Amino acid sequence: MTDSAAQVTIAKSSGALCLALIMHFSTGLLVPGSGFLAIAVAKGGRAHRRAGMLFVIGMITLGISAAGIALYERRYGSVIGGTFAAYLVFTACTTVRPFAGRHAHAVNVTLRLTGLGLALRMLPRGVTVLNNPTRTIDGVPAAMSLFVGTVALLAAVGDGRLLGAGSITGARRLARHLRRMCFGLFIASGSFFPGQMTFLPEPLRVLPMPGALAISPLIVLLYWMWRVRLRKRLQGMILRAAVETP
Repeated sequence: MTDSAAQVTIAKSSGALCLALIMHFSTGLLVPGSGFLAIAVAKGGRAHRRAGMLFVIGMITLGISAAGIALYERRYGSVIGGTFAAYLVFTACTTVRPFAGRHAHAVNVTLRLTGLGLALRMLPRGVTVLNNPTRTIDGVPAAMSLFVGTVALLAAVGDGRLLGAGSITGARRLARHLRRMCFGLFIASGSFFPGQMTFLPEPLRVLPMPGALAISPLIVLLYWMWRVRLRKRLQGMILRAAVETP
């Protein structure tokens, strides 16, 4: 089954669909700012926690609304992308704010299966797109589908390792949180800055500024992986207790 882009707009919609579009649009304006603020401030501090939680709530709302709208439009690739964005930041949040109670293990297993299912859907899709004459579908290149699918597979593997170990501490826990948050911000910034240039201030519309803003979360991610995983420098960070899975 192929995607067919019958794009809807706020002006041409009504009811629940119109509300979903308004929510998606307004949340999309909020998410990049809160995400970049969480990156900029001291890690673990009050400003970081508040900006990070705002980003997580915004990304989950954005991802779910994007998946719902894309399902209505029959753009199934975007359904997968929206679900993956919500999954990524949700599991980033549960890394530092783990579930408690008797259903925690079942929820963690469900999250792992979600990540694995998304990977098994995205990777074959990327291979299929390679056979298209344009090597794109819905404007998404095959290389991006394969890249995001690989990230989803690695995330699912990470979920499995956490379930098996029961807990992670220190640099490993922080690295897991940062990887997922930064990649979630990459998805948001990549969708917003190049795709919604008309809403940007005039100085930011000059190329290659939108592209630089879109990939900047990946650059920040590389820095943090170098600092946290390779150098193991955690000075100046306020760390919570270890993640534990019942």
